[in-house]
Amino acid sequence: MWLRKFPRPIFIVAVKGNDIVSWVFIEEWDDVAKDGSSVWVLRAIETIAPLRKKKIGYKIMILGAKYSVGYLITKPLTPEAARFFENGGFMDENEFRRPPINLSKNPGYLVLPPYKKSHLVKDLKKFFKPHQMGEEEPKYIL
Repeated sequence: MWLRKFPRPIFIVAVKGNDIVSWVFIEEWDDVAKDGSSVWVLRAIETIAPLRKKKIGYKIMILGAKYSVGYLITKPLTPEAARFFENGGFMDENEFRRPPINLSKNPGYLVLPPYKKSHLVKDLKKFFKPHQMGEEEPKYIL
């Protein structure tokens, strides 16, 4: 159902050979932030079990942050997921003096504000080597 909204969503996959080993799905939120900025929601991120401690999910989350504009929000479903996102800079809305997004009808979401997102995206060069192929968008090699 999520994929029907293309081309607006962001869908990033990590592959090894012919196998998908991790993926992230991000789509634009219906509402904008109180400051007028766009809001994107990270709906799902998955990595195959044998590779979960290799930071692949973290790396593709960084790419998702790079390609989304404004705020990024997500709703972790487990305590482990909450730790994962908090380690990436996501914040509980109670951590804001004035929450930038009205989440009163959507409890449990974490928010990655633009200033923390830019800090996260700086890690891109630490984890990826851009690989240009002609006129195409760069492919990021793990």
